[in-house]
Amino acid sequence: MEQSSPEFTPQRRLLLQWAAVGLTSAATRASAVEPSRSASAADVPPLEEFPRLEFVYAATVGIAAPQDVGDTLSGHQRIIPITGGSFAGPRLRGKVLPGAADWNLQRNDGVTVVSASYFLQTDDLVYIKIVNQGVNPKAGPGPAARPRFTVPTFEAPKGRYEWLNQAVFVGTLRPGDAGTVNIRVFKLV
Repeated sequence: MEQSSPEFTPQRRLLLQWAAVGLTSAATRASAVEPSRSASAADVPPLEEFPRLEFVYAATVGIAAPQDVGDTLSGHQRIIPITGGSFAGPRLRGKVLPGAADWNLQRNDGVTVVSASYFLQTDDLVYIKIVNQGVNPKAGPGPAARPRFTVPTFEAPKGRYEWLNQAVFVGTLRPGDAGTVNIRVFKLV
């Protein structure tokens, strides 16, 4: 039986799958790939049905050395402590609070599952919970520094930032300078 964190529910998995479909659709639209010859015009949805991405914020998140939990039934488990950081975008900015972590699992098939849960504090002192999950393919050919994709969800209080509770987001994750990762978050519109 596969172990999972409490936040990686079947509903969360479905959301990740739908986000992957959205990213694939957006990538197809962005690169103007023609439909395959076997597809008829009726099978291809109009371009306005494809999601677009709206930039929300960029973050630099501090991380400490991974704590090795060891081999589990599902793979090799690590805890990567989050030590702080900052974020900024057109509608919000502030800091990443320390004291949280990424419960990182390298599955037996070589795929890494990212499951980070932490808090943002905006410059106007509003606390926003974020759970950022993703499935990163195993290492293979191609650039080592290419971004990994995640699906962040937010829990913001009522008021100025409650729009974060009412949308679907995708993120990119890539290594930053020593002891940091760079995260970019986009809203699907």
